[in-house]
Amino acid sequence: METSAPPDGIYRRDAHPKHHGIVQAWFIVGDSVPESLRHGIFAAPGRHRAWIRFSNGAPHVQPDAKADQRGMAIKLVDVPGPKLLDEQPLAQDFVLASAPRFFIRNVPDYVEFTRCAAGKPMIRALAFFFGWKNPFRWRWYELTALFSTLRKTADLLATRYFSQTPYRLGPHVAKYSAIPTSPDRPLGATASPDYLRENLAARLRAGEATFDFAVQRQTRPASMPIDDATVVWDEAAAPFQKVATIRIPVQEFQSPGQMAYAEFVSFNPWHALADHEPLGVVNRTRRAVYLAVSSLRHRLNNTPSVDPPAMTI
Repeated sequence: METSAPPDGIYRRDAHPKHHGIVQAWFIVGDSVPESLRHGIFAAPGRHRAWIRFSNGAPHVQPDAKADQRGMAIKLVDVPGPKLLDEQPLAQDFVLASAPRFFIRNVPDYVEFTRCAAGKPMIRALAFFFGWKNPFRWRWYELTALFSTLRKTADLLATRYFSQTPYRLGPHVAKYSAIPTSPDRPLGATASPDYLRENLAARLRAGEATFDFAVQRQTRPASMPIDDATVVWDEAAAPFQKVATIRIPVQEFQSPGQMAYAEFVSFNPWHALADHEPLGVVNRTRRAVYLAVSSLRHRLNNTPSVDPPAMTI
């Protein structure tokens, strides 16, 4: 981040640097949550105000037509109670992506991948996968996992998102998913490098969007590991169960203040109640790395603190 030279003067985050906007939403916990899943914010019915940031996953800003992961980061802003990180005392964050799995198994490998990818990601990152003369040491599994996560899309509101990593759900271990439930709507052309933002704006002028927020309980620990986020948990053996509804009302989100908030807001899965503690090695690493990246980014951009704009929903 420090050695990059942003043409517009903004130092962006190392992952999901291109956002499409941040929108206001309701996160609604109904009264039909299964008894075994009533933990944390799902313990009782309630409505929570939320900001949702949509983004591209590539570590550099690129046209939306490129195959990529898309991000859906959710911040509930009115959740009382002690949090695992106290820097945002009322926040409960959920960090999701448009693929059900991550592509790297452990922290040492991710450090190596990041070093290889710095500067020219699509060229130097290949050294992580094929950096040895001995082909038996090539990382075919990780390469296959990476390419399986990259897709093209035209509509962020018709895309399914996954937590990829597991979390505590009271006494259980679970993963999350946001499953779109809105009817399809006609979309504009996809020639613009920023068409995902343009389509998102058009969709939310025409009508609201909804998602089911669901959890998948770990039922087979041997085949549903906590520490290996490259493994997809079998939905036939452990189906996702709805615990909340996300409702994104009709709105305009491209005001200068709201677009700036989308750039500088920080998400961290450790902004969470203890009943939603992040689990596994990837999440333990995120606790430190996300804080460090956020601190550095705000220092470089001279934005030491970022307060959300007032919500109008």
